[in-house]
Order: sequence, then structure tokens, then C-alpha cells
Amino acid sequence: MGNQTDHYWKKIFGIELFKLNYQFKKLVYDLTGFTFPKLASQKNYWKDRGQVYMDEILSSGYLEREVFFQNMLIDFLKTIEFDSFFEAGCGFGWNIKRVKEEFPGTRVGGVDFSITQLLNSKTYLENTNIRQIANGDNCRLPYKDDAFDIGFSLGVFMNIHPDKIGSAIREVARVSKKYIIHLEYDDTHTKKELREKRAFKTNIVSHDYKALYSNLGLKIVDFRTYKDFTDSFNQHVNRVTSTLNRWEGFEGPEKYIFIVIKK
Repeated sequence: MGNQTDHYWKKIFGIELFKLNYQFKKLVYDLTGFTFPKLASQKNYWKDRGQVYMDEILSSGYLEREVFFQNMLIDFLKTIEFDSFFEAGCGFGWNIKRVKEEFPGTRVGGVDFSITQLLNSKTYLENTNIRQIANGDNCRLPYKDDAFDIGFSLGVFMNIHPDKIGSAIREVARVSKKYIIHLEYDDTHTKKELREKRAFKTNIVSHDYKALYSNLGLKIVDFRTYKDFTDSFNQHVNRVTSTLNRWEGFEGPEKYIFIVIKK
């Protein structure tokens, strides 16, 4: 595919616009405490960023650290029976490829609204026999009721606007027959430092997943926070040998909660 990071988005004086945008919002927040409204839609954001996201992530040392959370998913899946799995916001396919490798007999699918991410997934998922990849919105999933035993997201629903999160939750519940699993951001179960770091970001939103699913009458069967897995996270990171080469660094175990909902 070639390295696309050299023309990552548009630049001013050699600096990517998204980094300038980030620094501007951070400066305003640091000086005044003002936060800009959350993005109503992130389709344009991920249309642009999706062009190079795969190359950036695969070459930065990020996934060697992020795989800790993916392992949490795999470890849970090994404890239950299921025949099908889909990811809401599958990006270029990192998670669904791992699920297919670990459970080769499972029907695996994914949906994403970023065409550029899905185009990259054709390369990343080549020879994986994953065929049910769709372009669509998590607020209106292109699948029938109970289409998959397991529905999953990792760091995706935290990009959904508060006005739309209810629709996304109802949709993933509609499509998932047995379980819904999320690794997502919940600022009531994180550290003050991360709340401050993310407060000014217009593309990251905290949601109360316990309340959202309880309001649907669904049962939460597993709920863990950084307080439960910090030690194992640190042990994992200490074993990583790759250099982290990402402009924003890597946030710690407090970046996600782990929640499992039973249908």
C-alpha cells in the first residue's frame, strides 16, 4: 500500500492540521476552561483520518500496548459458547482478524462508516475468510435482529455524540443475540488526569454504559475498571519491547472500562 503518513491530512508549515486543531483547543481549555461542543458527526473526521490510520497504528508501537485490552475480549470469549461475532466500528479490522484467528469456525463480521478504513481493511483482512464487512452507521446497523451471537466495540462508542448514543445502544442490542461487550471510555471510572486530558477533545465522549443498558432491562454480567486490571496492564507493558512512536503517546489502563451485557 505504501507509507501514507508523509501526506497525513493537510499541513501548515509541515504540521498536520489535526495536531494544530488539538493544540488550539487544549490551549483555550488551559487558559479559560472553555470546551468546544462535541462533534455531532465524525464521518468527515474518519473519512480523512481513516486514509492513514492503519499505517500510523501499525508502525507506531501502539498496538503492542493496546493488545492488552484485545486480550481481555479474547479471554472472555473463551469462557462462553458462540458461533458468530461482529464489531460495531471495525476500522481496518484489527479486532475481527484476531477473533477469526482465535476462533476459526466462527462467522465474523464488522461495520464501519469510514470508507477509507474499510478500503484499508481489504489489505489487512486479505486471506482471512471474513466476508461480512459492511459500510454503515452504528446508529442504524445494516443487520437483521439477532444477526450475531456477540456484538462488540473497542474505543468506538466513545466517538458517538450524546444525542445519538441511545440509538447506538439499542441497535447493538437489537443485532446481538447473546452478549454485548464493550471496552469504552467512562469518565466516572477513570483518573482525574485522564479526564483533564480528554475534557477539551471534541471527538471523545463519556457514556454511562451501566445505566444505558439497565434502562433497556438488560443484565450486566461483568464490569471491570482500571482498578481491577492496572497491575496486569503494567506487567504487560513492561514486557513490550517496541518503541512507542506516537505523537499523543499511550494512555494507561484507565482509558477503558470492560463491560459485558447478557441478552
